[in-house]
Amino acid sequence: MDLSLAGLCAHLLPLGCVALASLLQSLTGFGLAIVLAPFLMFFYDAKDAVSLVLLICFTGNFVQGATHFRTADRKLVGLLYAGVLIGLPLGTWIFFTVSSETLKFWINAMVLVSVLITGFAHTRFRETNANAIRTGILSGITSATTGMSGPPILLYLAHTKIAPEILRASCFVFFFLCNVSTLVSHTLGGMSVTYVLTEYLYLLPGLALGILLGDALFPYLPKTWIRKFINLLLPITSIIGMAEVLLK
Repeated sequence: MDLSLAGLCAHLLPLGCVALASLLQSLTGFGLAIVLAPFLMFFYDAKDAVSLVLLICFTGNFVQGATHFRTADRKLVGLLYAGVLIGLPLGTWIFFTVSSETLKFWINAMVLVSVLITGFAHTRFRETNANAIRTGILSGITSATTGMSGPPILLYLAHTKIAPEILRASCFVFFFLCNVSTLVSHTLGGMSVTYVLTEYLYLLPGLALGILLGDALFPYLPKTWIRKFINLLLPITSIIGMAEVLLK
C-alpha cells in the first residue's frame, strides 16, 4: 500500500471535496454522504465512490457519534435502525446488479430529488414508531445502493419539533450504525476493498480537517445560511453528473 507525499498531492481535489462535505456534516448533522457521493464520482467509478463514501462516513460518524451519543434520541435511532436491517438485503442486491453508469445516474437523480423535496415541500409526516421503521427501510435500501442513508431520514425529520442539537446527535449515531451494516453487507456480497481502502487512507486528512473546522465554527455560523448553501450546491453538482452519463 503505497501512501506517498506525491500521492497525497495528486488527491488534492477529492481531498477538498471530503473536507467540504465533512464540514457541512459537522455543522448540521447531515450532508457528508449526500454532498460527497456526487463529487467523488467526478474522480472515481460509481461503485468505488459508493464504497469510499461508506468508509469515510463510517469514520466521521464514529467520531461524532461517540462524542454526541448521550444527546441522541436513542429510541428514535433504534426504530430507524430496525428498518435499515430490513431494507439492506434488497439494496445490496440492486448494488451488485446494476451497472456503474446506471448507479451514477441514479445517485445524482436521488440527490436532486431529495434537495427539491426538502426545499419546496413542507409536508410533515406523523412521528410514529411505524413511520420511523418505514423510513429506516428506505434508508437501508438507499445506503446499500448509493452510500446515502440520509435522504429518507431528512424527508422524515425535516419538519419535526426535535431540538437541533438532539437531531444532529441522533443523525451522527444512526448514520454510523447504517454505515457499519452496509459495509458488512457489501463485503459479504463480494466487494473488493483493496483499492478502495488505499484511496480512503489518502482522503482521511480531508475528513479530519472538515470535522475540526465544523466543530469550531458550529456556535457561530447561522444554520439557515448553511442549509441554503447546501440546497444551491447539490442541484448544480447533480445535474452535471446526470448530464455526463446522458452525454456518454
